[in-house]
Amino acid sequence: MEPYVAELIAVAAAAATLYAAHAKTMVPLRAAAIVGNILAMAYSFMLGTYPTFMLNAALLALHGWRLRAMLNLIRDINVATGGDMNVDWLLPYTRPKHFKADDIMMERGEYATAAFYIVSGEVEIVELKETFGKGTLLGEIGLFTPDGRRLMTVRCKTDVQTAIIDYDQFKELYFQNPQFGFRLLHLVVERLQSSGELFRPAVPSAF
Repeated sequence: MEPYVAELIAVAAAAATLYAAHAKTMVPLRAAAIVGNILAMAYSFMLGTYPTFMLNAALLALHGWRLRAMLNLIRDINVATGGDMNVDWLLPYTRPKHFKADDIMMERGEYATAAFYIVSGEVEIVELKETFGKGTLLGEIGLFTPDGRRLMTVRCKTDVQTAIIDYDQFKELYFQNPQFGFRLLHLVVERLQSSGELFRPAVPSAF
């Protein structure tokens, strides 16, 4: 009876692994992988193949950690987009960069590859003659422009500390969780509405 049970567990583990391999998004992929690891551990334990048991235990810990990180990301995105448009949830995916006063952070017409989160200091969007400070996300709209070019010039009014997130990172987060892309677009539209940019026909509506 025991070998029969072990075979059923092995088949279930294989099925869970196959589902994980064909999952379209990361959350069900990780969940299926965790189930597969648990079943494979049970199978290995019944047969006494302890090296395989330890390997699946390590994979279980890895998939569990990645699943928790993804669920935390989804939670933080939901909280951020449902609140005051704070984008601190993006900080773990950024790298720091410092600008001096009068430096050009972004220039109209240049190819856009990253967005900037203002950690400290003040910048001016030259075409709008408007000043923005700490907590502002700039340049994320370039991800959605047809030609990938900046539509606004941003100049530093003071020394500015920023956190940069590359568009490749945005895309990676999107493919890991398509809901991220929807939430990012939701954030972009809210920012445009709050600044009145959607209702300014004479001025480009992105930077």
